[in-house]
Amino acid sequence: MMNMFNDDISNAFPVKRGKCTYANTTEYEVIIVKWHILYGTGDYEDPIEIQEDQNVDCYYIFHENLIKKGDFNAGGGAFLSLKDAIASVESDQYFVKWL
Repeated sequence: MMNMFNDDISNAFPVKRGKCTYANTTEYEVIIVKWHILYGTGDYEDPIEIQEDQNVDCYYIFHENLIKKGDFNAGGGAFLSLKDAIASVESDQYFVKWL
């Protein structure tokens, strides 16, 4: 079962999966899920367009726990397009093999 930051999003189906390697020794999965809410920061000092939740299709990146396989507990950001989410994963990782 996926353990993501928001219980609702844990029901989201991955649209892209990949395998990454941490420190050239530990393999872990990265997933990109499509979701219908772009969560805001909730910070009153932020501009309203990022402060409030928005009802819009978007993509979230989640990384698998290095110790507890199957537990996706580390977020990698939210993006308005799948292309941007993929590019983010590829720029952050030394190696990703898409499955």
